[in-house]
Amino acid sequence: MAAHIYIDSHRTIAPLDKNVFGSFLEHLGRAIYEGIYDPGSSLSDANGFRKDVIDEVTRLGVPIIRYPGGNFVSGYNWLDGVGPKQDRPRMLDKAWNTLDTNQFGTNEFMA
Repeated sequence: MAAHIYIDSHRTIAPLDKNVFGSFLEHLGRAIYEGIYDPGSSLSDANGFRKDVIDEVTRLGVPIIRYPGGNFVSGYNWLDGVGPKQDRPRMLDKAWNTLDTNQFGTNEFMA
């Protein structure tokens, strides 16, 4: 038995909310550290945010970014990412079995 799909580009069932095309930030690989946040980079602004990454995300038109996201959210306590960076706890990220310094946290995401 053959299946057929017909596309009618003039028919709209419902509007599509642009936020469906949003994204999230997770402490996996270099998404945060050396990705969007890299205070030691010459490409970063005074707050440590990579200007080239921010520009690209803006150019792509990402409507919303959720933080934290992915597996990282299961063990994240937002209080660990606020206040002076030197006072933030270093935590074992159980999702990825890595040490998180909390140098990028709630405060930085809100900025």
